[in-house]
Amino acid sequence: MITTNALATGVRVTVIVLGAYAALLALYTAVMLAVASWEGHRRRREQDVEDFDRVLASRYTIPVSIIAPAYNEEGMVVPAVRSLLAQSYPEFEVIVVDDGSTDRTLAVLIETFDLVPRQVFVRARIPAKAVRMVYRSRSEPRLIVVVKENGGKADALNCGANLARYRYLCCVDGDTMFTTEALLLSMSLIVKDPGRIVAAASMFGISLEPEVAARNSTHVAKLNADLLGDFQHLDLVRAFVAYRMAWSRLSCMMCVSGGFGVWRRDVVVELGGFSPSFTCEDIELTFRIHEKMLREQRPYRIISLPNMIAQTEGPDNVRSLISQRARWQRVTMETVWAYRRMLGRRRYAAVGLLGLPYYLLFECLAPVFQLAAFISLGLAAWLGMMSWIGYLAFLGLMTFGTAIPTTVSVLLHDAGYRDYSLRDLARMMLLGPLDFLLYRPILMWAGLVGTWQFLRKEKGWNKFDRNVRRAAPDA
Repeated sequence: MITTNALATGVRVTVIVLGAYAALLALYTAVMLAVASWEGHRRRREQDVEDFDRVLASRYTIPVSIIAPAYNEEGMVVPAVRSLLAQSYPEFEVIVVDDGSTDRTLAVLIETFDLVPRQVFVRARIPAKAVRMVYRSRSEPRLIVVVKENGGKADALNCGANLARYRYLCCVDGDTMFTTEALLLSMSLIVKDPGRIVAAASMFGISLEPEVAARNSTHVAKLNADLLGDFQHLDLVRAFVAYRMAWSRLSCMMCVSGGFGVWRRDVVVELGGFSPSFTCEDIELTFRIHEKMLREQRPYRIISLPNMIAQTEGPDNVRSLISQRARWQRVTMETVWAYRRMLGRRRYAAVGLLGLPYYLLFECLAPVFQLAAFISLGLAAWLGMMSWIGYLAFLGLMTFGTAIPTTVSVLLHDAGYRDYSLRDLARMMLLGPLDFLLYRPILMWAGLVGTWQFLRKEKGWNKFDRNVRRAAPDA
């Protein structure tokens, strides 16, 4: 039987461990913010002198194949495809892969873009489900629509890669609205070093109605006037500015997001395409590229860009958000476990010594430490060990301390790009301290659910239902 003294000792030890964990996270975050600040400043100076008109006019600009998987996206697919066709870039094609949709996704595409069937030879260099039909648009010559058997997003991307004509693949989500310069900003950096840059990501925001936000706002980035949606938006800004920019500089960019990622096609083919064996395809392929290139000592770069180039749809209710973030937690744990051999090994450079330890300690194990904190708090209160004044002071410190990375990230981004209105900037500054109290508990529960799903080896996509629209989507 556990005695009261043993419980008290256990609580003290747990508090010490949790304090060390929090201090380590704070140190890591401070270093990443410093590196991200320097890298962001350097990238902004490069873009200030970039001759984008020359890139647009050059006959040597690398063409790109944009691949947009779509499954039951009848409400969003048309405005999303129009935003892709509107890219300000010399040469590209848009391949929409209908992954066996059961709604009117194909019908609205046929009606809107005047699609007609065409016989096309599919070179199956990457395994993928069977293609049922290929359509070409009579009104948009750059648009191809592929209808295939349902196989999931990774399989749809592999199918699109088999039909792609160009050297670089831009893989996107079918529910995302892109700025006209999204492809140009990404490729203008890639064309400077196409021999080494094998993948690139860029920042996008969260919107509850991305097609409405894109139509009604003069700003690239826009909040939702909805607490849950704005917390999600802040979460992505913090992730891209505070971490991914720094990882890009330190050569350990760990995730090229599925919402917008540019990949060199020959590398994707060499590695066998996107893996349908994992819950999500984006982070796993990023890890796989790192592992192969570092093991074989081949020169390469995976970069992240600081520009806000798109708005993607986020859940508008807590239940859907938990489902989505549980899937993210699950795939993170799947990927870290699959590539655990890289952890702490000098052979894998910054990926093994800096990037992977972060994912293990502060992503995979975070729900465990958070749960331990709540359990120790309850035991301390029960044992009469609590100093409530000290606890409230600590809670206030954590509330404002965790707001620092968000605030710094927003200010760093706004200093260079002025994407947000003054009203949105003020709202984000106010939401920063509330993040710890209102939003983090939801993410903690989602992390615990995702951890449990990982232990049970679940693989479902758990796609959330589209948010209810106030008006019919259009371009």
